[in-house]
Amino acid sequence: MKKALIVLALIVLAVVPVMAKEGFAIGLELGQPTGVTFDYKIDSKWDGYVTAAFGFGSTSYIDAVVGGQYKVTDFEIGKAQFDVNVGLQAGVNVLFGDSNAFGIAVRGTGSVSYDWTWKDVGDFTAYLRLALGARFKVSGDAELKPFSWAGALGLVYHF
Repeated sequence: MKKALIVLALIVLAVVPVMAKEGFAIGLELGQPTGVTFDYKIDSKWDGYVTAAFGFGSTSYIDAVVGGQYKVTDFEIGKAQFDVNVGLQAGVNVLFGDSNAFGIAVRGTGSVSYDWTWKDVGDFTAYLRLALGARFKVSGDAELKPFSWAGALGLVYHF
């Protein structure tokens, strides 16, 4: 448990100074992982993100995912414009409880996102991100899953 908290703290310490600039967004992601996500727009084509998640039950867990994506193209449905992105993400997963384990995943990603401004509230982005790659279970019953997938539906608010 202490190692997982130290890893999570190091990730936060590395990311917070970068996100203090313009282009920062924060929101929620549902899926794998389900948690709080921080997004940083690097330029008009590139952005990076960090998602931190945790869950409690018979097997508790902590997930942390770091990734980046590149806008490949866009398309319109009616007057709404959607972006199509590709990228790469790496994550760590720590399980506690009935089965203690530590895992690492590296996956390629594809996503579709939609940006909009809602009244005078602010700018938002909604997205669907799918990822496919490999997952390595390092401790516990060590194993390699060469075809590991993840998917998340997210919403972020831009500052």
